[in-house]
Amino acid sequence: MLDSLAIFWDFAQLHDALLNAANNGNPSRISASMPQPEVVDVNCLLQYFDDLGRVVVNRAYADWRQLGSYGDVLSESAIDLTQLFPNKLGNPVVNRRLIADVIDYLQSPDAATTIMIIGGGSEYRQLRQIVHDRGGKLLGIGVEAVSDDFWIESCDDFYFYHRLGCQKLYTGSSSDIDLNVKSARELLSIAMNQLARYYGTEWIQQVRIKPAIIRQEPGFDESLLGYEAFSHFLRDQSDILDRRHREGEQEPEYRLVGGTVEIPESTRQPAPEQLASFYLRVAGQQGIRMPDPVIMWEGIDVYAGFLADDISFASFSDIDHECLRLLREDFPKLSMTEVKKVRQVLFKCFLFRPSVDDTIGFHDEVTGLEDIEDRYFQLMLARIGNNLDEPLDYTALSLALTGNPDQADRLQALDNEEE
Repeated sequence: MLDSLAIFWDFAQLHDALLNAANNGNPSRISASMPQPEVVDVNCLLQYFDDLGRVVVNRAYADWRQLGSYGDVLSESAIDLTQLFPNKLGNPVVNRRLIADVIDYLQSPDAATTIMIIGGGSEYRQLRQIVHDRGGKLLGIGVEAVSDDFWIESCDDFYFYHRLGCQKLYTGSSSDIDLNVKSARELLSIAMNQLARYYGTEWIQQVRIKPAIIRQEPGFDESLLGYEAFSHFLRDQSDILDRRHREGEQEPEYRLVGGTVEIPESTRQPAPEQLASFYLRVAGQQGIRMPDPVIMWEGIDVYAGFLADDISFASFSDIDHECLRLLREDFPKLSMTEVKKVRQVLFKCFLFRPSVDDTIGFHDEVTGLEDIEDRYFQLMLARIGNNLDEPLDYTALSLALTGNPDQADRLQALDNEEE
């Protein structure tokens, strides 16, 4: 065990490196201007630090504005977050500020005996001599495919992220997106045809077009094509789109040149898997941070077990830890972050009664597994279905909510009851 440990995260570099690793080592196709997925297993690293020694400083650097996916895990940790804004090239220059802060920290008489740098590369080599002059050790953590030999050799000890047992949190579609102008124009044409059929008019408001494209390709982002805004992309397709902006209307409208055209049946509707991703994005926009659908569905079974055994808990933290223990029987590498998401979704379902005798239990009208499932489905039908202009695809919704299509009929029946 180390006497004391001061940790400085180049969080921006670590995030980008893991995002690229999820894309088979290729540069990520997810624009830095978009909300970023959660790829860093923060809880795993925090547990590793606790095993190393006493942490006295824990500070992370990034432009946090697009990293809201880490909100829950970072708000519950003891990490100090330092906001850095991008330079003229659009990148936050982390290394200068981080190095300056480490040097400043080392001037204090009670500075830690060991400095750890997470992320980064050879730009941090100068810290080796500075740390050694203070009689300390320099440790590093990085992604194996990215960390350069100069930086690894500069550290007294270096650890590769993926060898620490950290979970691969993100396996998203960044490697599946093959977006170019040709494919984007095809997506646009299909979307315009679908919208024209649905609304019964060839003129479509601009605001409706991008969601129809994203339902086909959840990874669509006009910035990948070099456009600053979706409206710029549309204006650049004047050979296939007519545009009009009627007086008094906020939104311009577009139609396909020559009107709608017949397209193959197989391309008229996105696959259920694509729609499921779109539905989860809609839920996220409505404040529902979903875990993996399979974990959510299994988590509901765990909560039904608590209900059947008439178990009450002293705190939500106790619920989370017991749920994690039970779910890890089937998912050994499951993170606490995912388990907390299960509980947060169920909290929005009004599953829990107000605290009685300082304990947390279930509402009296919640009597079993089916009640919990129905409340979950009703919440998601409201948050997703009420924010769509077109009818729900219940097979896709079942995939989004449970990881399996077999709840489609039940979802449709519940939706019809609400109507």
